[in-house]
Amino acid sequence: MKTMGRKAKYSQIEDFFIRNIENGTYVLNQLLPSEADLCDTFSTSRMTVYKAMTNLSNKGYIRRVPGNGSFVDDAYIDPERDLIRKHSLSDEIRAFGMEPGSELLEYEIIQGKDNKQIAKELNVAEDEFIHYFVRLRTGDGKPVVLSYTYINYALLPSLDIRCLQHSFNAYLNELGMKRSSGYTEFSAALPDERQAEIIGSTNKALLRQKIFWRYANKPFEITTHYYLDERMSIVINRDHEDTGDDIYMKTIRHGSDKNA
Repeated sequence: MKTMGRKAKYSQIEDFFIRNIENGTYVLNQLLPSEADLCDTFSTSRMTVYKAMTNLSNKGYIRRVPGNGSFVDDAYIDPERDLIRKHSLSDEIRAFGMEPGSELLEYEIIQGKDNKQIAKELNVAEDEFIHYFVRLRTGDGKPVVLSYTYINYALLPSLDIRCLQHSFNAYLNELGMKRSSGYTEFSAALPDERQAEIIGSTNKALLRQKIFWRYANKPFEITTHYYLDERMSIVINRDHEDTGDDIYMKTIRHGSDKNA
């Protein structure tokens, strides 16, 4: 490979990837060559490549997924927004001093014709498939949130449902799948039968949060949370100019929505 000035070799490798990521030669979520291949390409040691890739990861140009490799990232564009996007419900439950838990109440694969509104939002045809699952999120073993999730099957054909007993966000991170927010919608709702049974009331208004996610610029997920715990609330961060990705959980509230 052509020598790139007097810069240290690891800096040369960094510059190469920064330039090619910023100019679009490498695109978001693209799998990059292995470290062994980069050693051959740049005629250098594994330690030098490791240092370069670590620096690129720290700068937000790539994300490294153990067992899967390194992928192009876009966190360098707005690091603050990326931190918000990585927030999960488990993180927020933990932030309130509680140990998060997840109980899978229901899981099935449905077709677009079973929920035409959701299918339309996910751009799924009537004969195509959607993962659908319901989870009870807990804090220290007590009900906190009831969540209803729809996932575009074509974008995640293989789903290990064991992950639904823990953090789905962490599972996607392990797969190297990075979602981007489409929109977040808040509204009030009265509890249905299942929710009323959990909170012990049919008249108590619940905070409902509907979140739409994209993956690889395609509709990927719709999740609706019903907050069951009044000790918690939601903070909307508007401290910086953004396009809607700056909403994050800071407290939580109450829990069916198969047809939401």
